[in-house]
Amino acid sequence: MDTTIADLMRFNDFLDSSVDPNTLDEEFITARQVELESISRSSDVDSFPLIALSYAKLMELTLFLAGRYSDNCRIADFGDLVVNPRHMDVCILNTGLIKDAYGITDGIPLWFKRQVRESVGSRYAEDLGRMVVDPSLLSRFVDEGLLLATVKKERHERLSDQFRSCIQGDPRPTFFKDEDVASLPRQNVVGCGGGRGESHDVASWLAENTVLNMVTGTLKSDLMDVLRDAASDDYLKSIDARFEKAFNSLHYVSVGRKTFVNFPYDDEVRTAEWDEINRTLCHFTLDGYGVIQGELDKGLSEPWSRSRFLNGSLYDMPRTQDAGRAQLAGSAV
Repeated sequence: MDTTIADLMRFNDFLDSSVDPNTLDEEFITARQVELESISRSSDVDSFPLIALSYAKLMELTLFLAGRYSDNCRIADFGDLVVNPRHMDVCILNTGLIKDAYGITDGIPLWFKRQVRESVGSRYAEDLGRMVVDPSLLSRFVDEGLLLATVKKERHERLSDQFRSCIQGDPRPTFFKDEDVASLPRQNVVGCGGGRGESHDVASWLAENTVLNMVTGTLKSDLMDVLRDAASDDYLKSIDARFEKAFNSLHYVSVGRKTFVNFPYDDEVRTAEWDEINRTLCHFTLDGYGVIQGELDKGLSEPWSRSRFLNGSLYDMPRTQDAGRAQLAGSAV
């Protein structure tokens, strides 16, 4: 048996045996995503449909979780799953050096992003004004002293709160990873004042002296990066429709259509309201997960079969070209 196929079978057997709807969370799905990425990197084109269906199973789990979070008004958990990047770095720039050595006085963050884009070429991207660059590619700017430090943003903390004690002008071209930025030497403190600094001052300093770099996106976005080219149009539309329903459910529960006097909805809710409630809430199940697993089982037993959930081009890749070997794996990185 092909090594990749054997690995995929073990992966899916473990996934099926481990999924518990009552304890399912982002951490569990992310761990399985990392395992699947590792398998996909060494796969060949014959395995692409099975890998894509395995990613679709993870997407079904993500959709189920999004629906549960939205129906239960778990706003922070929902946001983490579909909106908030899992890892964001704040890149602290050496504005003093940039002004003195390059004569740049305005728009320093934009100037720095242009330097990064020119340096890394096609490996540079932006998302809503944030860089999307592998942190290792920034080492050149550390060596040149243009970049002082990268500090991981606390996921559930406002930037102005996390960096209230931050300073500018630390001359050491060093990365500080996963450390509280307050450990940097305290000089030229902006908005510090023993915690009395105004958020506006901190925000201004961040805007003028830092650049955001998205290291790891949301679980939803990472899975969509793979499925966007691998899944059929109908399945992609189904994914989009269910995420939209989850957003609508969250809005319905949290913003004003219902009050928390009746939440979670119980027997005290008037009968006339139940139709509206049931139409709006997700009530997602794992039925889609089971259907996808059935497609995967069929693909294992009937290698010539084609899944309706996948893009037909996935089955038409040349079987002899090395260039196609890592196409799906590359989408997952």
